[in-house]
Amino acid sequence: MTFSVGDKVVHPRYGPGHVVGIERWQHLDSERAYYVIEIPDQALTVRLPVTTANDVGVRSALAPSNLPQVLSTLRSKPQQLPDDYKERQEQIDEKVKTGHVMQLAQVVRDLTWHGERAHLTKRDSDLLRHGQDLLAAEMALVSGQAVSDSNKLILSVMTAAVANAAS
Repeated sequence: MTFSVGDKVVHPRYGPGHVVGIERWQHLDSERAYYVIEIPDQALTVRLPVTTANDVGVRSALAPSNLPQVLSTLRSKPQQLPDDYKERQEQIDEKVKTGHVMQLAQVVRDLTWHGERAHLTKRDSDLLRHGQDLLAAEMALVSGQAVSDSNKLILSVMTAAVANAAS
């Protein structure tokens, strides 16, 4: 997939941002093109060779029309996570590493529900926070909201889902 200046993209490791430029740099005997991606939530600029963007997993950001599907995933019935913390954390970590918005929504949903029925370890809590931060940042990027507002929305959806299940 190729990107243009102004495209909203998601780097699986650093999160969502904008392509702000395409630079050409001399590298040994050849010239290489690099995407310049600003990641506002991280206050970071990433330069990534155009030829490796697909291999790294950089993708277009979620379409705004798909935000209701993300919220629906958060409200949906959670998947039961393994009780074994090593197995659970490995499973969750793999989902977070993909950087895919629906996988992040599942991580937030499933770990939130797991925390309702059992103890979250520090690593579980860190994975939940990281997944929620990435999810909120992408939701904010595509909706034009502040990340803090997207975080509040995620928390309110999860609080309502837990409360509805308890009643």
